[in-house]
Amino acid sequence: MKFIASILLILAISNGITMSAQNSGDHPRLFAAKEDRQAILQKIENESWAKASWKALLKDIDVYVDRHIDDPKWITSRLAMYWKDGERYTQCYIKNQDWDYGEGNAPIPTVRLPGMRRWNDYLNVPLEDRTPYNETGDMLGISRSSGDKTPVLIPYKESGHMIRANNMEILKLAEKSAFAYYITQEEKYAKFSADIFWSWMLGTYYMNPPLDPKESSKGPGGYEPGGILGYYDYEVIHDDRQTPMAITYDFLYDYLNQHPHEHLKMINKKPVDVAEIVFKRFIEIGLVRGGKRGNWNVNRYKNIIGSILVLESNDFYKDGKGREHYIPYYTEKSGKHFAGLPEIMANYNPTTGLWPESPGYASGMIPFVLDMGLKLYKSGVNTLAGNPIVNKAALANLGWLDAQGNLVLFGDMRGGPPNMSAFESLLTYATWEGDNETAEKMATVIRKNIASGYHDRTKSDWKGIVFNQPLPDSGDELPFHKAAYSPFHRHLIMKNGNDENNALMFTLYGGRYQSHLAENGLAMQFYSKGWVMSPDASAYESYWSKDAGYHRGITGSNTIVPGYKKGEITINAMDPWVDTTQSFYNATSISENVSFADVSAEEKRRLVAMIRTSDTTGYYVDIFRSDQNNNDYIHHNVGNSVVLKGKDHRALELKSVDDLGTEYDKNYSFFKNQNKVSYTNDFNASWVVNNTSPNMITDMWMMGQENREIYTVDAPPTTIRGDVTPGQVNRSPETTPTLIVRQNGINGSTNPFVSVFESYEKGNKSITNISNFGTGPGFVSLKIVSKNSTQYIINSTSDQVHRTTDRWMINANLAVISEKNNEFDYFYLGNGKLFQKGKYKIEAVNGTVSAELKFEDGKCYYSSDKPVSIQTKNGNAKIYPAGYHVEIK
Repeated sequence: MKFIASILLILAISNGITMSAQNSGDHPRLFAAKEDRQAILQKIENESWAKASWKALLKDIDVYVDRHIDDPKWITSRLAMYWKDGERYTQCYIKNQDWDYGEGNAPIPTVRLPGMRRWNDYLNVPLEDRTPYNETGDMLGISRSSGDKTPVLIPYKESGHMIRANNMEILKLAEKSAFAYYITQEEKYAKFSADIFWSWMLGTYYMNPPLDPKESSKGPGGYEPGGILGYYDYEVIHDDRQTPMAITYDFLYDYLNQHPHEHLKMINKKPVDVAEIVFKRFIEIGLVRGGKRGNWNVNRYKNIIGSILVLESNDFYKDGKGREHYIPYYTEKSGKHFAGLPEIMANYNPTTGLWPESPGYASGMIPFVLDMGLKLYKSGVNTLAGNPIVNKAALANLGWLDAQGNLVLFGDMRGGPPNMSAFESLLTYATWEGDNETAEKMATVIRKNIASGYHDRTKSDWKGIVFNQPLPDSGDELPFHKAAYSPFHRHLIMKNGNDENNALMFTLYGGRYQSHLAENGLAMQFYSKGWVMSPDASAYESYWSKDAGYHRGITGSNTIVPGYKKGEITINAMDPWVDTTQSFYNATSISENVSFADVSAEEKRRLVAMIRTSDTTGYYVDIFRSDQNNNDYIHHNVGNSVVLKGKDHRALELKSVDDLGTEYDKNYSFFKNQNKVSYTNDFNASWVVNNTSPNMITDMWMMGQENREIYTVDAPPTTIRGDVTPGQVNRSPETTPTLIVRQNGINGSTNPFVSVFESYEKGNKSITNISNFGTGPGFVSLKIVSKNSTQYIINSTSDQVHRTTDRWMINANLAVISEKNNEFDYFYLGNGKLFQKGKYKIEAVNGTVSAELKFEDGKCYYSSDKPVSIQTKNGNAKIYPAGYHVEIK
């Protein structure tokens, strides 16, 4: 590559100059030193992903850098500043957590504070269309949710995060260009980057941190501790414009000193003097705002770590506060308003490796810790050694992935793939340390995600070019676990298979207030073809959106209302079982075909069973009890439409109604286009996704009950992402077809909601018939006939022996009898004491047992989690030890 060769020649010629500059300032150091440049150039030359990423970076910036040569004001004029002389504020005031007014007039324009804490519905127009030297702060925006993409002028005080996003976009261009200067040593990149840097740096230098006289942000602002305000944002966790500027300063250190801004002569300052003042403001304010707990604490450090590491040594400054002074505030110390790394890592559950917040937040914390670890490592401080919870925390997030590689969605999050930077960072660190075993593990994760289409190294940013390492030889399949359970999150996962085409999976979980989890009742989701077919809704723009309560609350989940929303849950039974004192995952498994969980929470109790009927087919059984006389069973499913049919397979005639009659939650108001029918027999509902080829279909069968009304409604969108629903169905602004089944005046515990769900591609339906063959208080039995087999499903909540019409004797949470070709396939006893049919008998020796008898090629095998008494037609009862797939001879 001629370009790389020429750069290597430049490096060789300029080696003496750059080395002397390094000695004087020891920059850059944050990501790479001057002596690292040749190795990075070789990586760009030899690694295809690095070369592609480098070309993409140049494509992003060159159009702006080249224009800057002839029009140097174009890019800086688009920064959101207080441009107008007389209104170049030096002090802003906050009221009700939003911008109120400004005072003072700096000698040069100051950087504009975002107009409000809250988000709005608008994105900035392209950079080329933004108003230069915008004196009002009113921003041209395009609606996220509306189909009309005509730009609208948004007043400054209503612009949400548009000001921040505008400035961050431009500062990121400066960051990229600074790296390009480091690589190429072409002055055009330095000039472009430096002009943006000085506009921001001096415009920030003259601004004091905002004041909040009435403490709407839970603190007074300014330099006083307490509250959530940052130096340049309403939330210290979003005070991140310092990050690209610290990087830019580091890469341009020599250039900035050789070409100081003309304004520095007027104030008798050097670049390092102004940088000290501004970066220390961010650091000092960052350390006293936002509190010690949760992701706020980690995000605060993530923002200030670069500002800390680009400072000089302690003896360089009059106050003695340099890098060595501030680094321990992260690596060792904790104070009233901040908790350092030891306390951060203590937040991770030592057994599960999980962070105590929803997956979206939890999966984001360890990448930040690792990213900071790499930067500190470059500065001679190793925070990753002797910290085994780091590896465990990174790998624990894999347990939250579905077969496609998306994070399970519950609580405050959007779903989608996890942040792969954690695994890239661990690979980098392991490579630096010569830890081949860890490097191979991380390479396996990375390769799997590349193969799944969720990670593309050719789209690495410049930081990836610097830090990411060549992949060592490794496997490409991740460890597979059939069950995972986190008591803190009140969330369990069951899987059968792990390939996206044929895997089955469901989640069942309780509600929790705070920790970015949700008061979502006892909720369930199930999967097909790698997609979640019954997802939690998560299409709100921000926590301040009008519909946030719907998406974050019980109405956006698949559950029963009213009643239980939050609180402890009880695992009545679960197979495979997870010993949460030892692991996040199951250690053993009883059946290849049956997994289930039976969970209670206050007056609710829900059993979900996953039944595999072939290598490619299976279904879910949902038995939901609610000890109340009035209940609404809510089920959201992906699809363009839903159709209801009665027991005779004829379409039910629903009539449009003005409302839902009863509203158990204020967010019922988001259900629109209500249609209703009174129907007490068994019925079927079918959701069809027309966006895929072939179409994807979900069929639901529900057992009939008295006093029942059925509603179909249009619920809000399911997601704002394009990668969490098949064919992007139900993505905003598209609504979600939803079912509400109401029972009034009939107890939902003794008369439960009993459903069977099957999802499949058009033409591949397996279930042919479902019927109830005996149901009473605390007892449900179903017969489910498929093309490949027939299952008899029995569920009981009482500790007593039930005799069925076929003279079976059963005492269990769950029993499954499967037949193929009129022959026994397997008997399954889930958390039970007895199953008997004719001469076949499974009986617990002590307490309860989960066990299975399976018939293959004329042989009989058993599996059991405890000692069990087994009798077959060929002999007397005999006690067998716990074991898996052991032949009975």
